[in-house]
This record gives sequence, C-alpha cells and structure tokens, in this order.
Amino acid sequence: MAGPLDLKATLESGQVFRWELHDGCYWGVIGGHGYVLRQDGGGVRVRTDVERPNPWPLPSKGRGIDEARRSVGAFLRLDDDFEATCREMEDDACLREALAACRGLRILRQEPWECLASFICSSVSNIPRISRDLRRVAETYGESLELEDRVLHRFPTAERLAEVGEAALARLGLGFRAAYVAAAAEAVAGGRLDLASLRQASYAEAKVALMSLRGVGEKVADCVLLFSLDRLEAFPLDRWVRRALADWYGQGERVRYADSLAWAQARWGRRAGYANQYLFNYRRSLG
Repeated sequence: MAGPLDLKATLESGQVFRWELHDGCYWGVIGGHGYVLRQDGGGVRVRTDVERPNPWPLPSKGRGIDEARRSVGAFLRLDDDFEATCREMEDDACLREALAACRGLRILRQEPWECLASFICSSVSNIPRISRDLRRVAETYGESLELEDRVLHRFPTAERLAEVGEAALARLGLGFRAAYVAAAAEAVAGGRLDLASLRQASYAEAKVALMSLRGVGEKVADCVLLFSLDRLEAFPLDRWVRRALADWYGQGERVRYADSLAWAQARWGRRAGYANQYLFNYRRSLG
C-alpha cells in the first residue's frame, strides 16, 4: 500500500452509505461477502466470511484469503499511487491545508449498481436519510449473510429491484426517487445500460450513458464515475465543493457546472477526483 489510509475519513466521507461503525470497527459488504475493517496505524485489519478465515490479521495464505485481500484492496483503491497524488496536490496552496486535515482519505472503488442506486437516492437528501433508505432497500430485498454475531445484507440486484418496481420502493420511503431507482434498475436489468462496459468508455461517453437515465444529472453521474467506474477526472459539484471553489479559488457559486468541471480538470487532470474529495470534506468540516 502506497501511503496512509484513514478508514474513518474514507468510509464517512459521503462516498458510501451502508458501512456501520460498531466498537471501533466498520461492518459492510464487498463483492457479496461481509467484512469487518479496523484501523491499524496507517493500514487496516480485516475479518471476513470469505471461507471463514480467523480474526486479526488475515492469515497469510489460502485462496479465500487471497480473494479477501484483492477485494478489500480494490475497494479501498490501495493500488493507487497515493503518495504521488498527495505530492502533486500539495503544490496547490489551497489544497495543502485540506490534505493536512484529512490525509489518508481515499477514493473508493464501489460496485457500480449499488453506487448508481445510492446516488440516485442522494437527490435532495442528506447522508443520514440516504443511509436509512438504502438500508431499508437492502434489508427488504437483499440477500442476508451472517458474519460473527451480525446479519448483513447484500444490496439487491438490478434485476430484483426491476421486479419489485416503483410502488414497492416508494413504500420504503424513497419518495420521488423510487421512480428513478426503478427506471435505472430496468435499464440495467434489461441490458440497455451496461455499467461494466463504462469502465472502458471515455469519460464523456460514460457520462452521457449515465445521464440518459431519468433522475441522473451531472452531479450524480460524476459521483458514479468517480466512486465506481475508475474515472478519477470526474469532479462532482455539490454545495460544499462550490463553496470551496468560491472561497479559495475565487469562483462565484453560480458558475455553470460545465465551466467549473472544465476548470478543475484543466487544473488537476486525473487527480481532479482526489482534489474534489479533499475540498469537499475539508470545506464541510468548517461548516
């Protein structure tokens, strides 16, 4: 792993919504398996239900252990050259303070379907409500799995939610978002949107494909591109990022989305997504 990892900053950064903190550990699902992650210095220790390996740390050998290491490493993007990213961002005087405040914040590589559904649910919402809505969906329609003394839930597939439909999702409290989640599920389940193929598409092509869905605008598309489809040049613009750009870079808060995006990509290139997350979290922490 190149560089530090701050598990709390990463899992509580608004990228992902179903990881729960209990007794200093984060419990969640990666690749259909349950995991418990705990900060260990600059790294992380893992427990998992993959072939039932024993507790801390993961044993060094075995097919299940190799799978667990690959899954956690991919999810936390431990393959990124994080130190090189930090060095480049530290050249930016405005970013330097944000880096110092939450160094070790990583961008996650999530499963694309859950990520898409999650950020559709983020529309006109807040993190506690998004988490509550997604937990209800997973607990009602996702497959359960046991890990130690807890029951976790896989996120339901697009096929399952397409079968469930809008009315049932609305009854779970998704409100107007239920129609958008149902429509996205139908598009993915029916093959009209192949999320996996978007990793090979250009940034512009992948964004157009995502925005063809009802309820997916530029911000939601950029979140999905950044947090699940390896497009590190994506730069989601919400109120906190806009405030950071206004406060520290002299941009007005009413600058067009496309203009701010083009500015950020010209300034940071493939590091734009990392710059975005540090600006978002640092500006949000200041209130």
